[in-house]
Amino acid sequence: MKFRTIIFTLIAVLLSLTLVSILIPAEGFDVFGIHFSFPSIKETLFPTPTKYANIDDLVADEHGGDTKHEYEIAKVKIGDRYISGLEYPKEDTTLLDSFFSSLQKASKTKVRILHYGDSQIEGDRITSYIRSRLQGEFSGKGQGQMPLYSLSNIKGVTYRHSSNWFHKSIINKRDKRYNRYGIMMTACIPYVGTHVDTLTMDTTYITSAWIEMDFAKPVANQLHLYCSNPDKNSTITITSNSETLVSKSLPITSEIIDIPISSSNPIKKLRIIATGAVQLYSVDDSQDKGVYVDNISLRGSSGWGINWNDTQFISDFADLIDVDLIIMQFGVNAIPQEEDKVLKSYDFFRKEYSRQLAFLKKAVPNAQIIVIGSSDRSRRKGNGYETNPNVPKLIQAQRQAAQENNCIFWDLFAAMGGENSMPSWVLREKPLANTDFIHFNAEGAKYVAEMFYQSFNIEYQKYLSRQKK
Repeated sequence: MKFRTIIFTLIAVLLSLTLVSILIPAEGFDVFGIHFSFPSIKETLFPTPTKYANIDDLVADEHGGDTKHEYEIAKVKIGDRYISGLEYPKEDTTLLDSFFSSLQKASKTKVRILHYGDSQIEGDRITSYIRSRLQGEFSGKGQGQMPLYSLSNIKGVTYRHSSNWFHKSIINKRDKRYNRYGIMMTACIPYVGTHVDTLTMDTTYITSAWIEMDFAKPVANQLHLYCSNPDKNSTITITSNSETLVSKSLPITSEIIDIPISSSNPIKKLRIIATGAVQLYSVDDSQDKGVYVDNISLRGSSGWGINWNDTQFISDFADLIDVDLIIMQFGVNAIPQEEDKVLKSYDFFRKEYSRQLAFLKKAVPNAQIIVIGSSDRSRRKGNGYETNPNVPKLIQAQRQAAQENNCIFWDLFAAMGGENSMPSWVLREKPLANTDFIHFNAEGAKYVAEMFYQSFNIEYQKYLSRQKK
């Protein structure tokens, strides 16, 4: 090929690409659900690096140190500008007054907070810090409820199950015949009956199913098992090492059964043996007084499915365990995995999230709900990263769903630095988030929790001031 032909070909290609970049809208376009975008001439020839949020003053005090005891963690300090206030619907700043009143009495009575969330709170991240701060201020000692089955990692607990359990979870495909997932949104039901080995064709009658919980550190010597037994006579036996702590026949009842578990020593290991069709929900490490924050991590979820529960069932459960406040922290899973896919609207999310909030408001009417907006999530841009364009739309949908249901909203995106803040959390010398540019690491989770706690505490101090007038 002649040199002149090569030059003309290159010019033709460049002119064609230039024409395409001019004709295609800057926001791109969708074809059969697939989003296409094309860089502008300016972006191609003169790329400008993405400007990341400046969070140099986020970490007000680099710290070190060990945990004081099993329920305490090292506190962190944040810069003042990272305290983003709570947003009240209809500017009703008294919505939390009943909860604050309960906090004042926590040294004499139990106060419980349910913290629902996705993988951002998995392994008790964020939750454990909030729990530690509240217990340090208002009393309480214990992790609160722990599920007996979870697709998420549960901090400080190792599980083993016999193979004959039916595991129910709102994360799994909906079973329209089942509506008793419980507060933790999971349940374990034993399969007791005839089992046929498909290889040997041997028949075995299975009489019981078991669950073992190994605690990294001994928990209190007074626990509670929450279950129900709506179908047929069942039994529960609970042991710790060689000591039998509980041996109980259960009546047929749809009501929540509270089984106290007492030991002469702190408990390091539990074995729960069930017969019949008892439905197991959670083990509760809490006392009769103090503040407890239950970590309910639903990995991969956007919060959908909470309303699959029977309303009265959840209401009775919440009354039994004294639920005073609910925190909802979802969002990152509602962002498409395809980085170039930008949704025109998040109204679908607003509607479905609103259904979940409406269900909780009806089932637990005495508990206020705080909706935590999505954190920043980055996508690739050239050699750097930028806020995924879906994030602001998602946050607005969350804010609207909260307002529609008279719930309080806290803007985590704004608190952590706003647009293009996640790269600043990831790329600092001591990272506060993982290199997926989505999840906070264990250290970063403390700073998120401290931001929330400070915003929460500001409202509590305002409440105390109002009480003095």
